[in-house]
Amino acid sequence: SGMDQLIVTDSIALREPAKACKKIRVLSIAGLVAESIRRIHVEESISSLFVN
Repeated sequence: SGMDQLIVTDSIALREPAKACKKIRVLSIAGLVAESIRRIHVEESISSLFVN
């Protein structure tokens, strides 16, 4: 296909055929989720996490 790479997050597990695809790159969202939880806990804004 004309697509060089597909970037997805690890929020949902990939099925085996997708794991075997060399064009799929999985990025972890663990840090983003952890920082969101921390900010909510200390009553800070999370909107800046989603800018840029």
